[in-house]
Amino acid sequence: MIYDFRLPDIGEGLSEGELLDWSVAAGDAVEEGQEIASISTDKVTVELPSPCSGVVKELLWQPGDVVPVGEVLMRFELPEGAAPPQDAHAHQSAKDAPSAEARPAQKPAAKIKAAPAIRRQAKELGIDLGLVTGSGPDGQILAADLEAHVTQAGASAGTEKFSAARRAAAERLTTSARNQVTTTLSFDVFADGVLEACESLKDEAEALGVRLTPLPVIAERVAAALKAHPRFNATVVEDELALQLCERVDLGIAVDTDVGLVVPVVRDAGRLSTLELARAIAEAADKARAGTLGPGDVANSSFTLSSTGGLETATMTSAAPIINYPNVATLWVSRITTRPRVRDGKLEAGPMMACSLSFDHRFLHGADGLAFINALDESLFKGAV
Repeated sequence: MIYDFRLPDIGEGLSEGELLDWSVAAGDAVEEGQEIASISTDKVTVELPSPCSGVVKELLWQPGDVVPVGEVLMRFELPEGAAPPQDAHAHQSAKDAPSAEARPAQKPAAKIKAAPAIRRQAKELGIDLGLVTGSGPDGQILAADLEAHVTQAGASAGTEKFSAARRAAAERLTTSARNQVTTTLSFDVFADGVLEACESLKDEAEALGVRLTPLPVIAERVAAALKAHPRFNATVVEDELALQLCERVDLGIAVDTDVGLVVPVVRDAGRLSTLELARAIAEAADKARAGTLGPGDVANSSFTLSSTGGLETATMTSAAPIINYPNVATLWVSRITTRPRVRDGKLEAGPMMACSLSFDHRFLHGADGLAFINALDESLFKGAV
């Protein structure tokens, strides 16, 4: 019996995934649960397990293809008498199953018709197939259409084409910009408390092999402020125009990677100590940069913290962070620098940090933002919320 294995929704509402590589070849015998392919989804790379034991009959896509969820990814020949997996699409013989050449053209969200070879060529040339007019049957894009597009539009191999991860990020940012009424408040804080905490924990961190930076200290105090101001620790329920308050602080930490900005989530951050947060943030960032995050590592954050401290050479004084939808708010912080400031009526030089808080004005108002900012200002300076 031939079993059609269709690409499952391995994320939350995933519509497509980019096939990075096959781990098996036609004719290979595989066991249920064995890794068969690497799929790039919404900012994560997933090692796809085999749904059954059997022999690989046919691989229907090539690395680099974007496969819509629900399309047949590959075919297995099951052992005689073996039952196909639940919800399987099985045929009694291979003659019932169309070959790779005869299968329907890939149809992502834009309903683009193009063979895998054409898609690979377009990817190499940096061409968005959504901008190409197909001259083949039913609008299918042919090699000649790519050549015409290059000539007409002046496309070049130097054009950057979005990966599946960047497309997903772009879609989320677009949703945030389209749906949320974003207000941003920028402010400076005295960062004495942050640096004092780093200094007091320095020896313990070294003994435990933990690299301590200001970020986990800031994360700890942000989590405390969120518990004191729970309406910022929430997600938007768009259909009901309501807020879903979150019971715990699942803190998204923005990480710069080769595939763009990735936001792994530190679970229950409000219950972790500074050094536990330091370890958790470092592990999440390492996985993000290595491309080994799973769907559960980036899903369901309740608030997002973004820091450019490790990237700055210029001194950033404000930003306008886009809310990580469906979060209701996002905080950006800069590196800590020594700047002139006035304390107790006296001019001095001291550690300062720039911050910007973006929030959805439909649910949170200016007074709410100021109350949250005041709590952060107090904790980052003195260490208490």
